[in-house]
Amino acid sequence: MSNISNLINLRKNPVARSIGIYTFTNFFAKGASFLLLFIFTNPVYILPSENGLLSLFSNSLLFLMPFISMGIIHSTSTDFFKLGKEEFRSFFSTGFVMPVVITLLSIIVLFFFRDHLQKAYGMPHLFIWLVPVITFLTFCNEQFLSMIRNNNEPMVFLKANMAKTILEMGLSVLLVVFFAWRWEGRVAGILVSYLAVCFYAFYYFNSKGYLFGKIKKEYIINELVYAVSIIAMQASIFSMSSSDKFFLSNFTTDHNETVGIYSIACIFASIVFLFSSALIQYVFPKIYNSLSEPEINYYSIRKHLIFYTGVLAAGTLMIIIVTPLLYHYFINAKYHPALKYTYMLCIAYFLWAVSYFFYSFLLYHKQKRKLLALSVCCILVSLACNYFFIKRWHDQGAAVAVLTCYSIVLILTLLFTKEYWQKLFIHNKRTHHT
Repeated sequence: MSNISNLINLRKNPVARSIGIYTFTNFFAKGASFLLLFIFTNPVYILPSENGLLSLFSNSLLFLMPFISMGIIHSTSTDFFKLGKEEFRSFFSTGFVMPVVITLLSIIVLFFFRDHLQKAYGMPHLFIWLVPVITFLTFCNEQFLSMIRNNNEPMVFLKANMAKTILEMGLSVLLVVFFAWRWEGRVAGILVSYLAVCFYAFYYFNSKGYLFGKIKKEYIINELVYAVSIIAMQASIFSMSSSDKFFLSNFTTDHNETVGIYSIACIFASIVFLFSSALIQYVFPKIYNSLSEPEINYYSIRKHLIFYTGVLAAGTLMIIIVTPLLYHYFINAKYHPALKYTYMLCIAYFLWAVSYFFYSFLLYHKQKRKLLALSVCCILVSLACNYFFIKRWHDQGAAVAVLTCYSIVLILTLLFTKEYWQKLFIHNKRTHHT
């Protein structure tokens, strides 16, 4: 009886409720994506080579995202707690100027390189405008979700994400299965769903009073300066998490079939990021709030670090155990060769998720030089590992490269953030002593 009572009390706890909603929302979206894997890995609907093309498409979005977002999402998350209402309104409104300009420039640049991209990676000319436009819509969606989290509105987060997921997946299945649009149907589902969310996002922004502020030159200049480090950070994230597919595409000659098979293993392992994302959506605003207090609450930050890593480790272990069963019963046999890489990828993604926790200190304090230096180191490590291992061992080399890279990156991150995380434990010792 006491156990039932504890469960009821836990459900009513606002912290547990918020984390539960964020976790469920992310699992719902990812779960729907996994259900589609059972359809889209069927060669009747989409070939492995087409899944390879879809992988390059999604990773192209990740490549372009830092240049379009330019650190604005990170600045918005922190300045929300620092600026007054009117000042924040002007800052938020100004934040949309640069992404629009970069989106237009991206279309022009991709147009000039269209033939090279098609020859090197098999990218169709449709990607010239599609990649920049969907990347901009992704920026709007991320800004929207960031503001929901800052306003502590988990139910709005839940409804918006579920609506987007249902629309995207439903339309994708309709176009791929019933209209035989193949990979184009999957892309169309993504485009329409992001457009719908974008319209609602601007309605939300307007209702909260975030739009139609003054466009200030000083904000643009400050964000451009800050953007250098954030772009480098996001570029390093892309390099570590996505560049392996481009190296693999370049070093193999099977029209992206190897990329398609390997990318499915990456998708399963990326459930680790699902755990991480759900936790970060709750934890990061709490950390920023603790750091903004007159006397920094180190005990609270340390508690969140222990909670974050503990839940993440348990989730990673569960994924490693369950993935072989899902592969065996639901994934087409053509994709099974990559199953043996999933445990390495899961461990690698866990190491990155732990590393990213410590980025919160650099992001909050806007440590531009440290972010830039750490990001450059991560990019160099990633590219070196990918070139060395993938050139020699192809898909197996890709998994080894990712694990090696993230192991080194965790060590580098701890070195760069030493002055911050050491205070968590020093403060705890002093508190315990007194």
